[in-house]
Amino acid sequence: MVACADSYSGIEQIKTSSEKPEKITVNEVISKSGALEIYFTLPKGNPHIAQVVASYINKQGKKMEFKVSRYSSSILVEGFTGTNEVTVELTCIDNSGNESDITTVKAAPLLSPVEIAFNTMHIEPAFGGIKVEWQNKEANPFVIHVLNEDTLQVGVVSLAEDLNKAIYSTDSTNTFAYVRHYPAIEQKFGFIVSDKWGNRTDTLVKSLIPYKEEKIDYSYVKAVTFFNPTFYGGSRNWDDWAINPATGIQNDGNCHGTGNAPQTIFNGVRTGVLFYCYKFVKNLKDPDPANQIMVQDVYATYDLNMNVRLSRVIIFPRPTITYTYNRSSPKRFRIWGTDDTNNQRWSKFPEGWTLIGEYVGVEPVDRDNLTAEEIEYFNYNQEYTISEGNVNPNAEPTASFRYMRLQLMESYNPLIQYYTINEFEMYGDVLEYY
Repeated sequence: MVACADSYSGIEQIKTSSEKPEKITVNEVISKSGALEIYFTLPKGNPHIAQVVASYINKQGKKMEFKVSRYSSSILVEGFTGTNEVTVELTCIDNSGNESDITTVKAAPLLSPVEIAFNTMHIEPAFGGIKVEWQNKEANPFVIHVLNEDTLQVGVVSLAEDLNKAIYSTDSTNTFAYVRHYPAIEQKFGFIVSDKWGNRTDTLVKSLIPYKEEKIDYSYVKAVTFFNPTFYGGSRNWDDWAINPATGIQNDGNCHGTGNAPQTIFNGVRTGVLFYCYKFVKNLKDPDPANQIMVQDVYATYDLNMNVRLSRVIIFPRPTITYTYNRSSPKRFRIWGTDDTNNQRWSKFPEGWTLIGEYVGVEPVDRDNLTAEEIEYFNYNQEYTISEGNVNPNAEPTASFRYMRLQLMESYNPLIQYYTINEFEMYGDVLEYY
C-alpha cells in the first residue's frame, strides 16, 4: 500500500508524479455568438485530474485561456470575432501539474456580440442630441464608444472619443440610449463597439442634425384655477368636492396648504417637501372605512405661457428614502395639452384636449433592498421621454400645446391618500412665447 500523502510535523505532504494524464475526448462543439461551447470527457481511471484548460491565439496575437474544474463536462471559450473556422487547444492538468497532450478543436463561431451590435446599430436625431439603438439579444456586456467632432488645429476636424458619453450594454431589452447635449447644427458622430476580450469594431460615422431642445424656463409656468383647486389639510369627500356641477368635470386636487400648491413643482427647488395633493375619497363620511373608496386620479392645471413641443420630463420626488419607489411618489401619470384655439378648454375635458402621453415609472428589482444605482436614478434621473416613453396608443406625443393638465393616476403605494412631487422639470422645443 502506498499512501497518497504522508504527514510530517502535522503538515500534509502531497505526493507528486511526473506521469502526464491521457488526452481528453471532445464529444460535441456548439457554436455560439463569439464563442464555442465544447463538451468533453476526461480520461477514464484517473482521479487526480484537477482542471481542463482551453486556449487559442486571438487576432491581436494574444493567448486567451479558459479553465474549468474536473467536475465540469463543458467549457465555454469566448472572445472570437468573425465566422471563420478557429482552432482551440484543450489539455487537462493533474494535481501534480502534469499537462496532457493537446486535443485540437476546429470550428466556426457565430457572429460576435460586438459585430451584431455594430451591424444592427441605428442612429437618428433626437431632441438635444442623438438616439442610438442596437441588438443584444443574449445580454452580453460591451461598450459603445461615442466620438464627436474635435478641432485639433484650425481647419482640421477629426473625431475624438468623449469618455463621458460611453454607453454600457448588458441588457437584452434596454438596447437604446440618448446621447446629449449637442446643438441643433449638422455634425459628425462616430461609434465603436468593444468588449472585455479586447475586440473593437470599425468606426461607424454619421452626419446628423440634433433636434432643438431647451430646458423649459419654470418662471413662465403658472398654475391656473379654472378647475377649482382647493386647500385643506386632509382628504375630501368625492360627492362634495370632486366634480364641478356646472361642467361635470373633475376638479383639480385638494392640496395640503398654499405652501404645497401645484405651483411649487415649477419653482426650481428639487430638495424640499413641497407639492402635496390629496386624492378624493368616495363615501368619506361613511363611518365604516370598508365603504370608503379612494379615487387615484388627481389633476393640476397650468398655463405654460409658451407653445411647446415636449421632448422629455424629469420628476424629482421627495428625497427621503421612505418615498423612494414608495409612498406618495407618482408611478403613473398623463400629460394633457391644448391651446388658445380651444375656446371651451375650461368647460370641457377631455373633449378638445390632446393626450400628449401616459407614462409609468420603473420598479426596482427589490423594493426592500434598493441598490445605490436604483436610488440615484429615482431621486435624480427619473426621466420620461415623451414619445418613446409613452404607453398609451391613443396619445399624440409630438403635438405642441400651451395649456397643460397633469393627471396623476397611481402612486407607488396606492393606499397613501395623497401625491407628492418636488419638481417637474420639462425639456422641449419652444415654438412661441406669450
